Amino acid sequence: MNIEKIAQIITDVAQEEILSRYQKLSEADIQVKKAGDLVTSADIETEKKLSARLKKLYPAAVLAGEESIAENSGLLEEVITADEAFLIDPVDGTNNFIKNNPRFAVMMVALRKGIVVASWIYLPAFDKMAFSETGSGSVVNGKKISFKKAQVDCAEMIGAAHIKRMPEDLRQKARANLVNFKANKPAFCAGYDYVALLEGEKDFSAYYRTLPWDHLPGTHMCEQAGGFCRKLLSGETYGIKDQYEGLLSAADEESWHRIRDALLGKDLSAKNPKG
Repeated sequence: MNIEKIAQIITDVAQEEILSRYQKLSEADIQVKKAGDLVTSADIETEKKLSARLKKLYPAAVLAGEESIAENSGLLEEVITADEAFLIDPVDGTNNFIKNNPRFAVMMVALRKGIVVASWIYLPAFDKMAFSETGSGSVVNGKKISFKKAQVDCAEMIGAAHIKRMPEDLRQKARANLVNFKANKPAFCAGYDYVALLEGEKDFSAYYRTLPWDHLPGTHMCEQAGGFCRKLLSGETYGIKDQYEGLLSAADEESWHRIRDALLGKDLSAKNPKG
């Protein structure tokens, strides 16, 4: 797989379909996909163009993205079972994009039988490209990334804990325990936060809703850089079918456990509802 060629395709499409609309959206460019969930012409056109260009390179691959799966949920199962597939998040952080906040991203993974083999995150407003390939590590703007051992003291850590979607009891516990950290600075764009984690700007990220197009790219990159990413409550490996079991990513296993204990306490008896 030509990782860098695909990275260039993503960059080109993002410049054509996203940056050309950035800070220029009209009301006609914004639609309500469902309550509280917006989609823009940039999301739709980016997914279409990326899919078309990748199909020329990989004609046998199954191609799907957040927007096409919203229209046809069965496409996700096709991605999971395909010998070769690409899963696209055309604009991660759509609300930021609409508000002219530069923290938005294009994300994509290549999969074989539902297992990620390569991933890409591009931050168009910063012209920053990150990618990874299984067994070959992670790269951000041409620089190979390897995690350093995390800060020992959680009080020195900066996190990106997204607690809004947590069940009420878990959310209250997490909100109260955020005082255990130096700062909590969620970007409300998973792609941005994963790159920030790779570059050492943040020490961990935590989520409750974990849709695959939002989190497969970043977790693959973090793990290829030597990081540790597991489901928030159970500590089990995160996979493409896991959407409401939480996710915590950190630089190493030791700090992962320390962060989870500081955020949620050692008693993790909270229920984990689906849906």
